[in-house]
Amino acid sequence: MTKFTCDGCGKCCAGYGAFIRIERQLNDRDYYCRYSLSGDLFPVHSDAEYADEIADRYIEDTGIAKDGKKPCPFLCRNRTGEGFVCGIYATRPPVCRDFRCYRMLIYDRAGQLVGRVIGAGRISTSDASLTQLWNEKIATLSPMHPPGANDPIWEKQVTAILAERGFRGDPAE
Repeated sequence: MTKFTCDGCGKCCAGYGAFIRIERQLNDRDYYCRYSLSGDLFPVHSDAEYADEIADRYIEDTGIAKDGKKPCPFLCRNRTGEGFVCGIYATRPPVCRDFRCYRMLIYDRAGQLVGRVIGAGRISTSDASLTQLWNEKIATLSPMHPPGANDPIWEKQVTAILAERGFRGDPAE
């Protein structure tokens, strides 16, 4: 298994604003939030580096991006200028801790990364032979668990099919 590594693209958090809402600010760095899909209430503590940005956003409640999506209120631009970071990373809720934007990396015979399995068994690749293999042999497999959940049986089936054609599937943990 490969260790999941976030590349800071911010895509996963870009639409979470519809689900994660600040209910109330307790002080300059602490908030009570609600995850609207489950109704769960949870406390968060913002990182000092991003506390002012989060507080300003909460007061202004601007929130709607140019593409019409409401990003997570804790999604902040990385201070390095590259990508995004979570302003409450250490205290992020379980839904965020468990989220993986990919569930498997796929490598070719030469060891080059050629694809990512995302979401409920979709693939992101520019490799035509991998796309064909996926569509013919893998896309029809039914995971035993809910979409996006870890399913060791499905992963074993997929890695075996990939190996038959010279690819290596490496599930993310």
